[in-house]
This record gives sequence, structure tokens and C-alpha cells, in this order.
Amino acid sequence: MNRRHFLKSSGLLIGGLYLSGKAFAVILPQDQGKLIKGRIRAHRRNIANVVVSDGYNVAVSDRRGRYTLQLHNSAKHIFLSNPSGYNVKNANGFAAIYRLPETGYYDFELEKTAYNDNHHYFLALGDPQIRDKEDARQFREESLPDIAQFLTSMPQEKFHGISLGDSIWDKPKLWQDYKETIGKVGIPFFQTIGNHDKQEVTADEPDDSALFKEHFGPSYYSFNRGKAHYVVLDTIRYTSIKQYDGHISAKQLSWLEKDLQHVPKDRVLIISVHIPIYNSIKNRDELYTLLEGFQQIHVLSGHTHRNANHVSGHIYEHTHATLCGAWWTGPICTDGTPRGYGVFEINGTSVSWFYKSIGKDRSYQFRSSVQKLNGGMNRVMVNVWNYDPAWKVTWFADGVDKGELEQTKGFDELAVALYKGKELPKERRGWVEPGRTDHLFYTQTDAKIVKIMVTDRFGNEYTEDIKLV
Repeated sequence: MNRRHFLKSSGLLIGGLYLSGKAFAVILPQDQGKLIKGRIRAHRRNIANVVVSDGYNVAVSDRRGRYTLQLHNSAKHIFLSNPSGYNVKNANGFAAIYRLPETGYYDFELEKTAYNDNHHYFLALGDPQIRDKEDARQFREESLPDIAQFLTSMPQEKFHGISLGDSIWDKPKLWQDYKETIGKVGIPFFQTIGNHDKQEVTADEPDDSALFKEHFGPSYYSFNRGKAHYVVLDTIRYTSIKQYDGHISAKQLSWLEKDLQHVPKDRVLIISVHIPIYNSIKNRDELYTLLEGFQQIHVLSGHTHRNANHVSGHIYEHTHATLCGAWWTGPICTDGTPRGYGVFEINGTSVSWFYKSIGKDRSYQFRSSVQKLNGGMNRVMVNVWNYDPAWKVTWFADGVDKGELEQTKGFDELAVALYKGKELPKERRGWVEPGRTDHLFYTQTDAKIVKIMVTDRFGNEYTEDIKLV
């Protein structure tokens, strides 16, 4: 059969590139290590200043939309650093910033957005981590409907998603369940690789990310939307399921240095990783050196199954709690954070965000509990899971302003009730235990009515009145 006829009959032929449900470009064997050429166009118009890379080298299109790229001998894929103002193509739920070439020319055909993408949004999903069919069922029947319902209240066309790794849990057969569920969300998702997404190397397959790349393409890359430049990195140095650490490879750092040379320093820089950078990446200082000059940097991470925010100067790291809670055994994570996901809004260079709990309204930003003490006293504990130092947690006793609650480290009371001890959780994964957290606030009082007021860094107020008698 004629090859071009076969491609047309089995998928979608776009210019010189073929897209067949996989959202990445595989370099043709005869092109490895060679100088390749391509063109970037939209509606027959050439697009200049677009970055294309093989993960080692980068090239930039000229005024005619043409580029040449010297391929590294080890390169397997090429990707387009999707330019601002152009749609992120959606291939079965995943961002198709890569293309499979049908000829020796590596062309990209783009489409302008119908809106100004200086204003856009994204979802950040931490650790879906499905291991069996019950996990996949909860993901499909509980998480997915909440995300879909939330998106109906928002301008969905302005959204993309970022999964922060550990989409599965060492069970490659679950990739299909994961992909089918994400495919139903209705927005294009970018994938970050996690430790549970990798596999042990063998003599036949020395790449621990090979299976991930089969499904999603490169494990590190970049893209642009509006005035934000997004970078996705692999932060796992992996030996086996139980032997790995946080590290960014030299080849990624070398590529990133080249990539950032084409990004104006006034852009918002958003970096997605799995293992948190600020306390778990051994060579993080090498990364921070490359980021010098950028004034607003947001790091998105997961891995810990707890929610935490770390602010250091102009670098804000959001470590997200999980979609799976405590590994699909209950409605909250071990620190008391509800199952949920991050929602971010980018408007020019202004970035805002909130945590959306599964099954709850977006105004659900804290949970309180009361412990009876002697002498008519009560201990009021408040868990403010998305707290950072710009938030305020204040209280009123019988209408009198008492100022800020005292912050403490400890265990969330609901997490203790659900997970503490060998007999809990009751039905599955009894090894789950509550974890200490520092986003707890408390007071002791004999007041009859306590009012809790939480104010986030953007001035939004969340309140609750608690009757103690």
C-alpha cells in the first residue's frame, strides 16, 4: 500500500507531520544525529521566533518560519515549545506539542487562539497514583466528575492541565485507565514523570522512562502561554522502586540553559516537577543558578501526599496534596488536606491560585475541630491546608476580636480518626498513618461562640461560626 495513502486512512495528516493518537514526535532512524529542517506555519502564514528542540539542542524559526536543528545522537523525540497565542492541540486529552514526521521535513502547523491567552488558567493534579481497578474506579467516578463540574463554571477553552507525576503506581497496565479518565476531562494535559511512573532498567531497555515516553513523549520539555513560560522536568534519579532520590540530570540542565536563553526575563516562569525542589533535590542550587534574572518563579511539585507552600524570595513552590488522598483509602491526605487539585489563573504576569477540594465548593479552605477540656474550656483546632505566610488566621470569642490563632505542628484530628493504628484504615492499605503538619492553628477558650476567619494572600475571606455550648 502507498505509504501516504496508508497514513491518510489511519490517522490525521497535518502538513508534513502525522498524528495518530500519540502526542509526540519520534525521530526517524535515518535522521538521528543529523541536521534536520522544518517549518512552522499557521493558516499558511510563517511563524518566526518559535523554539524547537530534541531535548539536547534548540533551534529558533526565522522570519520565513524555517528552522534547522542539529539532532543529538541520543535524541529520540523532537518537541515544539508551543508559542504564546497559539492553541495547545488536544490529542485524546493530552497536549500534542509533538508531531510524528511523515517525511524528512519536521513541520509544525499551528492554529491561533480565538482569545488572548495572556489570560488563561490551568489545573495542577498531584499524584493520582492508581494501582488497581478500585483506585481507577474512584479516580473515574469521584475525581473526574468534580473536575468536569468545576470546568463547566469556568471558561474551559482557556484551561490546560498539568499532572505532577505518579499518575500510576508501578503498574503499567493501569496507564490505559489513567489515559481514558484524563481523556474525558476535555482540556489538554501536560505530563510530569514521577518515581512510580518509571520502571527498572534491563539489559534490553536501559531507559527507566521508556514506557512513560511511549505514552507521552519526552520526560522534560517547555511550552508557552501568554506571558508565562512553562518548563516540565524529571527530578527522579531512579534505580529501583524503593531506591531513588531527587536529582536533575546534567543533560536536562544543559537543555534548560539553552531553552531559557530565548525567554525574556520579565516572563512568569512556571516549573513542574514531581519531587519537591526546595528540600529534596540534591543539586537544586545548579537549577537556581539557571533561574537567576527571572523575577517571578512558581514551582509545582507533588510526591509527598501533603500540601505545603514554601516561599523564598521570588520563588514560590507549591507542593500539592493528592487526588488520591491517603492512597485511595479515605477523603483526606495524611495531613488532613482533602483530596483535590490546584487551580491557577494567569492574567498577564499576575498569578493567583486556590485549592479545590473534591466534592466541596471552592470556598472550602479550612476545617475546624473542637476538643472538650476540663473546667468548661475547649480547644479549637483549625487546619488551613493551603496556608502560606501571607495568609491570616484570626478568631473572635463571643464577638470580641482575639487576633491571630497560634500556629503549631501536629496531627489533624480527622486524619487521626481515619488512619491511626493498625486497624485503620478499615478496608484496605492498613499501613497508612496520619502525618505531622505545620498548617494547624489553635486556641483554648471558654467562649460560647467562636468565629474563625481565614484570609488568603489575595484578600479572600473564609469564615465559620462554632457554637461551643
